[in-house]
Amino acid sequence: MSWLIRKVAIFLPFFSCGILAHAQFAQRVDPLLGAAGGGNVFPGPAIPFGMIKPGPDMANGEGHDPNAGWNAEGEIRGFSQTHVSGTGGGARYGNILVQPTTGTVTPLDAQSPRADERASAGFYAVTLARYGVGVQIAAARRSAIYELRYPGTGPDNLIFDVSHLLRSGERQGEDQLLVSCEIHILSPSAVAGSTTVKGGWNKQPVPYTVYFYARTDTPTASYGTWSDGNLAPGNKDAHGDADAKTGAWLTFAPRAGRLVRMKIGVSFISVEQARHNLDAEIPGFDFEAVHAAAVAQWNRALGKVELKGETPQQAQIFYTALYHTMLMPTDCTGENPLWKSSEPYYDDYYAIWDIFRTSGPLLTLIAPERETEIVRALVDLYRHEGWLPDARSGNYNGRTQGGSNAEFMLTDAYVKGLKGVDWRTALAAEMHDAEIAPADHFKEGRGGLDDWHRLGYVSIEGSDRTGSVDMEYATDDFEIALLAKGLHNEAAYRRYLQRSANWTKLWDASFTDGGFTGFIRPRHRDGSWLAPFTAMDGCTWGGTTFYEGNSWTYSFFVPQNVAALMQMMGGAATFVRRLDAFFAVPGRYDVGNEPGFLTPYLYLWAGRPDETDAHVRKIIAESFHAGLKGLPGNDDSGAMSSWYAFGEMGIFPNAGQDVYLVGSPAYPQTTLHLAGGKDFVIEAKNLSPENIYVIAATLNGKLFDRAWLRHSEIAAGGRLVLTMAAAPGHWAEHDPPPSTPAE
Repeated sequence: MSWLIRKVAIFLPFFSCGILAHAQFAQRVDPLLGAAGGGNVFPGPAIPFGMIKPGPDMANGEGHDPNAGWNAEGEIRGFSQTHVSGTGGGARYGNILVQPTTGTVTPLDAQSPRADERASAGFYAVTLARYGVGVQIAAARRSAIYELRYPGTGPDNLIFDVSHLLRSGERQGEDQLLVSCEIHILSPSAVAGSTTVKGGWNKQPVPYTVYFYARTDTPTASYGTWSDGNLAPGNKDAHGDADAKTGAWLTFAPRAGRLVRMKIGVSFISVEQARHNLDAEIPGFDFEAVHAAAVAQWNRALGKVELKGETPQQAQIFYTALYHTMLMPTDCTGENPLWKSSEPYYDDYYAIWDIFRTSGPLLTLIAPERETEIVRALVDLYRHEGWLPDARSGNYNGRTQGGSNAEFMLTDAYVKGLKGVDWRTALAAEMHDAEIAPADHFKEGRGGLDDWHRLGYVSIEGSDRTGSVDMEYATDDFEIALLAKGLHNEAAYRRYLQRSANWTKLWDASFTDGGFTGFIRPRHRDGSWLAPFTAMDGCTWGGTTFYEGNSWTYSFFVPQNVAALMQMMGGAATFVRRLDAFFAVPGRYDVGNEPGFLTPYLYLWAGRPDETDAHVRKIIAESFHAGLKGLPGNDDSGAMSSWYAFGEMGIFPNAGQDVYLVGSPAYPQTTLHLAGGKDFVIEAKNLSPENIYVIAATLNGKLFDRAWLRHSEIAAGGRLVLTMAAAPGHWAEHDPPPSTPAE
């Protein structure tokens, strides 16, 4: 293929299907937004849900590595091929590190300060200041390509460290541990090997192995390996055991401005599979073609939501949020080392406790084929392992953060009409979670089920984090009830609907805090209340009370029956005052934790959409920004970003139900390009920084006086026009969102 024909072929995708007109979507993404300040997002190149995520790993003086490898400070140790995005807790992955250097090979001292760091959708670049080497990376699905520009001042080296992994220190026993590794120089331009690791965030006792195959476009002049710090020039093979630093290097003859291209494929199955992945995805060494293909994929994915009237900064934050939502879980179809199946296989559900609330519902709207695959993969996991995960990484379930929240993912997809899922098996999987006690409830399933079945609540003696666990089990059982009802299993429907009211068993009607009476409070097995106790008590792993929240937070967490909760709190007026107090007093509400995601929208059940408008706009303005510290906490695999995206569009899902709540849009017009060629337009008339309140609405030209929509109303396409004003009106005061399956 001639140079001209090849270049035209690279850009042909932009000239088809209208993609050229939408090329700006990927250009608006800033992968470094939220990388610092606890956001922990992955800044390296990737494609939507891609398996390979190559990016820099930074040295960290705090005794633990950043979860996504990147850190605002510290030197670059190299570029590993596997990462997660936006997670907290112990580190994960960081496998197969490569690092270009110059001069004498010093694999145990190869880190470098950085300069000129840049990132965009599908692209990452940096200069290693110690060596004067420029690095550019682009990614396909399971393979990546590097361009390494050496200064030509000395021997030009490329180091492969197969013992590298991200470390967590001793944090709660979540450190990754190297089991073994090996590397082989196959030819002057080919290297292969593997690394086997256990432990990590989900405390994985069964190791996972990452295999790789790499090829350069420049033959090496010399090479060698090292193991446990001992260099062996001219050696082609090396093996390492636990914690033995092991790797290999290639040295190219120095030449001024030498450009070396290296491409690498990874696999969880074998070196042969890694080589197949590389050959299939990146047959040549055309960096621009790989980059252009990634940009085209991001344009198609991000272009499902089209804004009008937004500012450049709004566009950057919004499309970066969509981008973050599509980094995890990871599409590992064809890369399952545990069993063969015709079903999709996804890994790095990290964790469903985070993503069920907003990420899954967002994908159901704008990427239903992808969400269908994710749900089918969950059902297939149940078929082969006997459990639905609440979290999974490295082909291993764990850690369960509360309930069995895959129920939300499955039922949300069902009530919104996704096709191609074995719903009978899905219901069996959900009921299994609700009925069978697991051997290890940190790994999967529900702890304290004996109490739940016998007492209607999980006692302090029966499990840990009992306040939040009980509230989650009740909502999970409601999801089972909805799916059972849809599949005409009336007995299961009645049983789980009844259990969904078990949250009332922890309602202490006599407990008072902040001038309000009635709070969720953990109980002992004999029925007595936890003492001492305050409404601000919270915990993480292994605690007694509420996971990543407090009683103020979880006392509002009844998404299955907000109307009943409102009456339990004393009626609409008291409910509104209590919500106001929840947001007004520091420490009660935490925008960075998922249990409070729905809470700003609860005002709608009290007929006060103006309060929702004001609070959502205020929370977003104070907590989400452009720049490295643009997120208010861990992005949690896109959960935080998808919450923001919904808040900006002006609709919000009550996850696991077919209902969306109407809020205050941030843009004059948002168009959702839906399945079947349908478009749903949200228009905000008279929108301005001051005009944040919805005072009137029409849907498809007809007066619309409720602040909620059914999924079918959106999926059918149409136009929701919201009239905005600087002061509240009396819109949507008398038709609250549904609170029971019958509504």
